[in-house]
Amino acid sequence: MKPRVFLFDLGGVVCRFHRERRLELLGAACGLPAHRVEEELYASGLIRAWDRGQGSAEDVEAEIGRRLGFAGTSEELRRIWCGAFEPDPEVLAAVDLVRAHPTALFTDNDALLRAGLPDGLPEVHARFDVLAFSSVLGATKPAEEAFAGALGMLGATAAEAFFVDDREANVRAASELGLTAVLFEGGAALRRTLEQLLAR
Repeated sequence: MKPRVFLFDLGGVVCRFHRERRLELLGAACGLPAHRVEEELYASGLIRAWDRGQGSAEDVEAEIGRRLGFAGTSEELRRIWCGAFEPDPEVLAAVDLVRAHPTALFTDNDALLRAGLPDGLPEVHARFDVLAFSSVLGATKPAEEAFAGALGMLGATAAEAFFVDDREANVRAASELGLTAVLFEGGAALRRTLEQLLAR
Protein backbone atom coordinates (compact mmCIF):
# COMPACT_ATOMS: atom_id res chain seq x y z
CA MET A 1 0.00 0.00 0.00
CA LYS A 2 1.22 3.50 -0.83
CA PRO A 3 1.69 5.48 2.40
CA ARG A 4 -0.93 8.12 3.13
CA VAL A 5 0.78 9.72 6.17
CA PHE A 6 4.44 10.35 6.94
CA LEU A 7 6.09 10.33 10.37
CA PHE A 8 9.59 11.70 10.97
CA ASP A 9 11.81 11.45 14.05
CA LEU A 10 13.24 14.76 15.28
CA GLY A 11 16.67 14.31 16.90
CA GLY A 12 18.99 12.43 14.54
CA VAL A 13 16.71 12.80 11.52
CA VAL A 14 15.01 16.17 10.99
CA CYS A 15 17.60 17.84 13.21
CA ARG A 16 21.02 17.01 14.53
CA PHE A 17 20.83 17.00 18.31
CA HIS A 18 23.72 18.63 20.22
CA ARG A 19 23.20 17.79 23.86
CA GLU A 20 26.42 19.50 24.91
CA ARG A 21 25.19 22.76 23.36
CA ARG A 22 22.11 22.71 25.58
CA LEU A 23 24.23 22.00 28.65
CA GLU A 24 26.64 24.81 27.85
CA LEU A 25 23.97 27.39 26.98
CA LEU A 26 21.88 26.61 30.04
CA GLY A 27 24.94 26.49 32.27
CA ALA A 28 26.10 29.87 31.00
CA ALA A 29 22.65 31.36 31.63
CA CYS A 30 22.66 30.01 35.19
CA GLY A 31 26.31 30.62 36.04
CA LEU A 32 26.94 26.89 36.39
CA PRO A 33 29.34 24.41 34.74
CA ALA A 34 27.83 22.17 32.08
CA HIS A 35 28.45 19.04 34.15
CA ARG A 36 26.23 20.40 36.91
CA VAL A 37 23.38 20.88 34.42
CA GLU A 38 23.97 17.32 33.21
CA GLU A 39 23.72 15.98 36.73
CA GLU A 40 20.58 17.89 37.64
CA LEU A 41 18.59 17.20 34.48
CA TYR A 42 19.91 14.07 32.80
CA ALA A 43 21.63 11.95 35.45
CA SER A 44 18.72 12.59 37.82
CA GLY A 45 16.22 11.05 35.42
CA LEU A 46 14.25 14.28 35.06
CA ILE A 47 14.57 14.40 31.27
CA ARG A 48 13.25 10.84 30.94
CA ALA A 49 10.30 11.69 33.18
CA TRP A 50 9.52 14.84 31.23
CA ASP A 51 9.71 12.91 27.96
CA ARG A 52 6.99 10.63 29.30
CA GLY A 53 4.72 13.55 30.03
CA GLN A 54 5.43 14.07 33.74
CA GLY A 55 5.27 17.84 33.62
CA SER A 56 3.82 20.63 31.49
CA ALA A 57 6.05 23.22 29.85
CA GLU A 58 5.43 25.47 32.84
CA ASP A 59 6.33 22.65 35.24
CA VAL A 60 9.59 22.03 33.38
CA GLU A 61 10.44 25.73 33.45
CA ALA A 62 9.74 25.95 37.18
CA GLU A 63 11.88 22.89 37.95
CA ILE A 64 14.79 24.23 35.92
CA GLY A 65 14.50 27.49 37.83
CA ARG A 66 14.43 25.67 41.15
CA ARG A 67 17.32 23.29 40.43
CA LEU A 68 19.60 25.52 38.39
CA GLY A 69 18.60 29.02 39.40
CA PHE A 70 17.56 30.06 35.91
CA ALA A 71 16.10 33.55 36.25
CA GLY A 72 15.43 34.46 32.61
CA THR A 73 12.12 34.62 30.78
CA SER A 74 10.13 31.70 29.42
CA GLU A 75 11.04 32.80 25.91
CA GLU A 76 14.75 32.78 26.74
CA LEU A 77 14.59 29.30 28.25
CA ARG A 78 12.63 27.92 25.31
CA ARG A 79 15.16 29.39 22.90
CA ILE A 80 17.98 27.71 24.84
CA TRP A 81 16.07 24.42 24.92
CA CYS A 82 15.50 24.49 21.17
CA GLY A 83 19.08 25.61 20.58
CA ALA A 84 20.30 22.05 20.97
CA PHE A 85 18.68 21.16 17.64
CA GLU A 86 20.24 21.95 14.26
CA PRO A 87 17.82 21.46 11.33
CA ASP A 88 19.14 19.36 8.45
CA PRO A 89 18.37 21.23 5.19
CA GLU A 90 18.45 18.02 3.12
CA VAL A 91 15.87 16.38 5.37
CA LEU A 92 13.63 19.44 5.39
CA ALA A 93 13.72 19.37 1.58
CA ALA A 94 12.78 15.70 1.65
CA VAL A 95 9.84 16.45 3.95
CA ASP A 96 8.69 19.05 1.43
CA LEU A 97 8.22 16.25 -1.11
CA VAL A 98 5.35 14.78 0.93
CA ARG A 99 3.70 17.97 2.20
CA ALA A 100 0.61 17.19 0.13
CA HIS A 101 0.06 14.39 2.67
CA PRO A 102 -0.40 14.58 6.46
CA THR A 103 2.97 14.74 8.21
CA ALA A 104 3.95 14.24 11.83
CA LEU A 105 6.99 14.99 13.93
CA PHE A 106 7.14 11.80 16.02
CA THR A 107 9.66 12.30 18.80
CA ASP A 108 10.60 11.38 22.35
CA ASN A 109 10.71 14.87 23.82
CA ASP A 110 9.25 17.06 26.53
CA ALA A 111 6.53 19.68 26.73
CA LEU A 112 9.01 22.55 26.93
CA LEU A 113 10.48 21.71 23.53
CA ARG A 114 7.00 21.34 22.04
CA ALA A 115 5.99 24.74 23.39
CA GLY A 116 9.16 26.37 22.11
CA LEU A 117 9.13 24.81 18.64
CA PRO A 118 7.09 27.46 16.76
CA ASP A 119 9.47 30.29 17.66
CA GLY A 120 12.66 28.33 18.34
CA LEU A 121 12.62 26.11 15.24
CA PRO A 122 10.07 27.74 12.89
CA GLU A 123 11.39 26.02 9.77
CA VAL A 124 10.75 22.66 11.44
CA HIS A 125 7.39 23.54 12.98
CA ALA A 126 6.00 24.82 9.67
CA ARG A 127 6.49 21.49 7.93
CA PHE A 128 4.45 19.24 10.24
CA ASP A 129 0.70 18.96 10.65
CA VAL A 130 0.96 16.96 13.87
CA LEU A 131 3.43 17.21 16.76
CA ALA A 132 3.36 13.68 18.14
CA PHE A 133 5.59 14.23 21.17
CA SER A 134 6.04 11.48 23.73
CA SER A 135 5.14 14.00 26.42
CA VAL A 136 1.67 14.21 24.85
CA LEU A 137 1.41 10.49 24.05
CA GLY A 138 2.51 9.39 27.53
CA ALA A 139 4.86 6.79 26.02
CA THR A 140 8.20 6.73 24.23
CA LYS A 141 9.35 4.75 21.22
CA PRO A 142 9.60 1.84 20.66
CA ALA A 143 6.52 1.17 22.83
CA GLU A 144 3.44 0.13 20.87
CA GLU A 145 1.44 2.75 22.79
CA ALA A 146 3.61 5.51 21.33
CA PHE A 147 3.01 4.37 17.76
CA ALA A 148 -0.70 3.88 18.38
CA GLY A 149 -0.95 7.38 19.82
CA ALA A 150 0.90 9.00 16.93
CA LEU A 151 -1.19 7.18 14.35
CA GLY A 152 -4.31 8.16 16.26
CA MET A 153 -3.35 11.82 16.05
CA LEU A 154 -3.07 11.40 12.28
CA GLY A 155 -6.26 9.35 11.97
CA ALA A 156 -4.34 6.62 10.15
CA THR A 157 -3.69 2.91 10.38
CA ALA A 158 -0.21 1.39 10.54
CA ALA A 159 -0.55 0.14 6.97
CA GLU A 160 -1.12 3.71 5.77
CA ALA A 161 2.00 5.12 7.44
CA PHE A 162 5.64 5.72 6.55
CA PHE A 163 8.13 6.20 9.38
CA VAL A 164 11.82 7.12 9.51
CA ASP A 165 14.05 7.03 12.59
CA ASP A 166 17.77 6.82 13.34
CA ARG A 167 17.39 4.04 15.92
CA GLU A 168 17.16 0.45 14.75
CA ALA A 169 14.95 -0.59 17.68
CA ASN A 170 12.34 2.00 16.74
CA VAL A 171 12.41 1.04 13.06
CA ARG A 172 12.10 -2.64 13.93
CA ALA A 173 9.14 -1.99 16.23
CA ALA A 174 7.41 0.10 13.59
CA SER A 175 7.90 -2.60 10.96
CA GLU A 176 6.48 -5.26 13.28
CA LEU A 177 3.40 -3.09 13.77
CA GLY A 178 2.88 -2.81 10.01
CA LEU A 179 4.31 0.62 9.19
CA THR A 180 6.60 1.14 6.21
CA ALA A 181 9.69 1.94 8.26
CA VAL A 182 13.24 2.83 7.24
CA LEU A 183 16.45 3.52 9.13
CA PHE A 184 17.74 7.03 8.50
CA GLU A 185 20.93 7.03 6.43
CA GLY A 186 21.11 10.67 5.45
CA GLY A 187 18.96 13.24 3.71
CA ALA A 188 19.84 12.16 0.18
CA ALA A 189 18.90 8.53 0.86
CA LEU A 190 15.65 9.61 2.52
CA ARG A 191 14.77 11.75 -0.48
CA ARG A 192 15.33 8.80 -2.85
CA THR A 193 13.14 6.57 -0.68
CA LEU A 194 10.30 9.09 -0.61
CA GLU A 195 10.53 9.67 -4.36
CA GLN A 196 10.24 5.94 -4.94
CA LEU A 197 7.23 5.67 -2.62
CA LEU A 198 5.47 8.58 -4.31
CA ALA A 199 6.08 7.07 -7.75
CA ARG A 200 4.24 3.86 -6.93
